[in-house]
Amino acid sequence: MRCKCDGGMNAEQSDNWRNENSADRVIRLPEHISPAFKALITSAAPAAAAALRRQVLSSDDEIVVSEEERGDPLGEARYCVTPYLVHQYPNRVLLLSTGRCISYCRYCFRREFTARSSGFISDEQIGAVTSYLKTHPEVQEILVSGGDPMSGSFEQIKHLLECLRFVRPDLLLRLCTRAPVFAPELFTEDLMALLRSVRPLWVIAHINHPAELGTAQRKALTRCIDSGISVQTQTVLLRGVNDNPAVLAELFHALVCMGIKPGYLFQTDLARGTAHFRVPLENAALIWKTVRKRLSGLSLPQFAVDLPNGGGKFPLSALLLYEDIVSPLKDGRFSARGIDGKTYTYPS
Repeated sequence: MRCKCDGGMNAEQSDNWRNENSADRVIRLPEHISPAFKALITSAAPAAAAALRRQVLSSDDEIVVSEEERGDPLGEARYCVTPYLVHQYPNRVLLLSTGRCISYCRYCFRREFTARSSGFISDEQIGAVTSYLKTHPEVQEILVSGGDPMSGSFEQIKHLLECLRFVRPDLLLRLCTRAPVFAPELFTEDLMALLRSVRPLWVIAHINHPAELGTAQRKALTRCIDSGISVQTQTVLLRGVNDNPAVLAELFHALVCMGIKPGYLFQTDLARGTAHFRVPLENAALIWKTVRKRLSGLSLPQFAVDLPNGGGKFPLSALLLYEDIVSPLKDGRFSARGIDGKTYTYPS
């Protein structure tokens, strides 16, 4: 199977953003709001509309850089094996398929990649990715991300997914996208047929607020589920957007009722110019604990943070649960605080 793709990023374009010295100031993201997201803002109640606008409208706060912020906050440069492929975890890789997005989230942790002009991954670079996959059988999953892979044309998306499937029939594909919210019209029967043909595949949808689940958005997500495509979500905890236990609980419960598993609630990454979105960790912990009391295990995502400079994903939820242990395992038993705040002991 020959990989063909019109246009794309060259290695220099994709490498520059990883250089901490490549930008002495914050690189401003484009401001573009998709028609579908504009419609959500227009139809939302005032508080919800403000939360949606805050995610996509630029602000002068973005030019303020705190000391701990970085151009590559996740330290992905440490794990690059091609200009587009990041191999940080033993059994999975991350593919940066494009620098473009359908709309631009102002809290983006790859803002110094998505702010530069970069099209869809080229045929040459797809070849480099597939060559790596051929020689690394330990890789079981590939996260197709960017940017947003759904910002490419249907033919570009089709070609990329089919190349990956051809070279590794066993590979689990994860399509990481904001398209169900920003461009639900893309979820056509043709796309469903494509996604079915390259299974096993999960759609990992980025959804932050219950007001993002409009009629068109619900229809797109339901179409995936009805087509046999598994859907999981990730949410970013954002100050002034969803830093409210009631808002998060409403979102996660609504998703489960649609047949979608909330996967992760992420603490905002330390990207340049995003301090105004970050919830202090002490407040974030209290929010998650409150949400946990309101939801079942089915509806509750894992609360996590990507440790700075390449430390990887860390489950803050596990740390917070450990705080409820009054006495760790001793003589085969332990004591812990229950949901009512009282102490209970499980015997050996």
